[in-house]
This record gives sequence, structure tokens and C-alpha cells, in this order.
Amino acid sequence: SRGQYLDLLELSVKEDPACPHNAFYYARELSFHGKWNEAIEACKNYLNLPSATWMNERCYAMRVMSKCYQESGNPQASEKWLHMACGEAPNTREPWCELALLMYRQSRWAECFAFSTRALQITNRELVYTCDPTVWGHWPHDLASISAWHLGMKDIAVEQAKLAVEKTPDDPRLQANLKFVSAIVDATDTSSLKEA
Repeated sequence: SRGQYLDLLELSVKEDPACPHNAFYYARELSFHGKWNEAIEACKNYLNLPSATWMNERCYAMRVMSKCYQESGNPQASEKWLHMACGEAPNTREPWCELALLMYRQSRWAECFAFSTRALQITNRELVYTCDPTVWGHWPHDLASISAWHLGMKDIAVEQAKLAVEKTPDDPRLQANLKFVSAIVDATDTSSLKEA
């Protein structure tokens, strides 16, 4: 059972402290158990291993650290580690989407738009365990739409809202967002025609 994973991983790290994969799995498992400070230290230990060289896994460790800092009430450190994750594996969507989400939570719309559209520029989906399937769904389109709306880029907001709904057509929130932005843009276009 998963309840035994943590003890077994801790043992494996003690038996072979130079193994990067066990070190990372241990750090990640600590985060699953909400042991934020221990997970941060375990991630740092992993990142300091000379054999921890796979950029996707290193990026994942940095994303785990970001989550731990966020859960611990340290948004500055959380943001720092997401920026580092983006630098570590810039051609993967995950860190860009997580950074866009962090900006969304802080109402930093220009950055949210920049990071979500940066994620959308990545079209090569690597089939590796570090890949999060949700970043290939509506997530980046949704954030791009919301942030574009707040920035006054209403046509882009509609376009991205449509793409978000295409990815997840049964989501009522996404449908409501698309209906809302489309109605306002259509009304604006109509009033402009009348004024002309």
C-alpha cells in the first residue's frame, strides 16, 4: 500500500544516498504527506547530488519545492523556485503553467498572460513520468483567457476561452466564462457598428 512508500523510500535513500531517483521519489513522497519542510530539505539534497542531471526530474523537484513553500506560507520562495524550474527545463509546459497559476492567484495579469502563452508555445509533449497531463488540457488556455480579459485583450480572451472549452467541453465554469466574454465582445461590436 502507498502508506508504506515513505518508510521504504527513506530506507532506500539511507542504503544508497547517491541514487538520484530514490532521493527524488523520497522528497516527492514527503510532499504528498504534507511534510513541507522535510520535503524541501530532501529536494535540496536531491538537487545537490552529482548524478541528479536529468533536467525534467530536476525541474519536477523544483516544482515540488515551490509547492512546499507555497503551502508553508512563503510565496516569494515559491515563485523563486518556479522561475528556476522554468530555467531548468524551459521546453516543458509544467513549470510555465504553475508559474501562470501563481500569478493568477496574485492577480498579476500581465505575468499570468505571459507565462500561460509561453506554455502554449510548447507543442512537443514528452511521454515521461514527469509530464502532467493537465497542462495539455484547458489549463493554459483558461489562464490565458482570464488574464487577457483583465488586460483588455477581449478578442484573445474569447479565442482562448473557446480553446479551453474545446479541451474540456463538459466543464460548466469554462462554458460560463466563454458565454460571458463572448456576449460582451458581441455587444461591443454591435454598439460600435451602430455608432458608425
